[in-house]
Amino acid sequence: MISAKKVAEEIFKILKGNGHTLKLFTDEGETTVDPAEARRFFIGELGSMVNFDETSSKRQLHVSINQNTNLEEFKDTLAQLKNLANRSIIEYTLKSFTKNIEPKDQDYQAQKVRDMKQDVQEGISPAYGTSKSSYQKLESAKLIIKHTKPVNEESRGSRSRNISAIYIENAEGERTKMPTNNLAGGRAMLRHVKEGGTPHDEFGQHIQEQTVELKKLKEFANYSKRNGLVNEDTADIVEAVSQRIASIRERMNKLKGCKSYREAKDAFEATEVKINETDRNKLRNQFTVRTFDENIDGALPYVNALVKEMKAIKERDEFAKETLDSLVNTIIGMDKVRMKKGMSSIKNDPENPIGNTLMRDKSLQTQLGAAASYLAGVIDGGKDQDNLAVLLARFDDQVDNIKDGAMLKKAVLAIKTLLSKMRPEPASEGSVPSEDYEQTFESAFKKYDFDELFS
Repeated sequence: MISAKKVAEEIFKILKGNGHTLKLFTDEGETTVDPAEARRFFIGELGSMVNFDETSSKRQLHVSINQNTNLEEFKDTLAQLKNLANRSIIEYTLKSFTKNIEPKDQDYQAQKVRDMKQDVQEGISPAYGTSKSSYQKLESAKLIIKHTKPVNEESRGSRSRNISAIYIENAEGERTKMPTNNLAGGRAMLRHVKEGGTPHDEFGQHIQEQTVELKKLKEFANYSKRNGLVNEDTADIVEAVSQRIASIRERMNKLKGCKSYREAKDAFEATEVKINETDRNKLRNQFTVRTFDENIDGALPYVNALVKEMKAIKERDEFAKETLDSLVNTIIGMDKVRMKKGMSSIKNDPENPIGNTLMRDKSLQTQLGAAASYLAGVIDGGKDQDNLAVLLARFDDQVDNIKDGAMLKKAVLAIKTLLSKMRPEPASEGSVPSEDYEQTFESAFKKYDFDELFS
């Protein structure tokens, strides 16, 4: 039988030989330039995709086109692909879709492949079982999946579809039904039980709650889009819901891994999601179509928590920006800044963190905060300078919340400007910071190329 790599190379030759521009992807969705490793062949100008899938018992060649694909231009290619499939005993299918096909449309298939490979790497057995039930084992713990339709062994990934219920069984044979049919959540619980936990302990309850939240938020997102409720007033909320869905999915997928599980469990702190009637009614009014769909009422506590989180982040970011703006304006407005009496230079001060070798590997925010905190302590007091010291200290508190590249660049320039204005007390005419110290400052921050990092 012709090898999978050889089949992939033949597909590439057919497509390239017919003048098509290609992007190649592995079965895990990674881009590749090696035709032998490719399993997804994207034809951009036609909005079409050729997929080569292989299981232990079956090979399939899927060609996906959109309704605007010019079949006259593609017919020779299709004929050659079909001939390759017949010669190589590969099942051939051609499907037409109503929209343009993009590589991201295949992400779900690539994710299934990645999940299967990760399962094996983490010691989780491949799925096996009967036509009605599937099983995965992790040492003494077992994941049991019940199906609504008979499993088709010829179809790749069939044991992860048509799920009616998921159970977790421990070494003693005790079974617990998961609250939802989310497979990633089931595998996360499988890892938890294998590590000695139970579905009913604090972290087990957290995993279950995460799967419930995911289900409720997905229902809410679908309801909002289906009923045209995404508008100027609700767009931010719906976007936050989408981001939360992605975050929970990622977290659940990671929890099945030994290392990620232990890190998450060590960092876990129990929280309770609540909502008062005022907030509930406000959200109901925002997402009502004539009559409110009571089926999404259970999602409102989670949505409300996201709304409050968004509000807190916005207020925090605005306060950080306000602090930086005030600091910059204050520094610009000062002709000189007096240092404390008895301090003639900060260059050789052992407490000075700027240019300190121990700070070199720290984040930019950490370095800026340390510099601001230090400078706040070496500035002389007095009505004309107290405000500057307060703003430097406040900036130190807020700098970790600044993620925007332009704001960080602004902060670096502010500290640099401040250094150029600092004078010993009493200030002597023409006294300026040493040229060497200016160079020390430049060196401390030169690795942060803002034009490249934040353009």
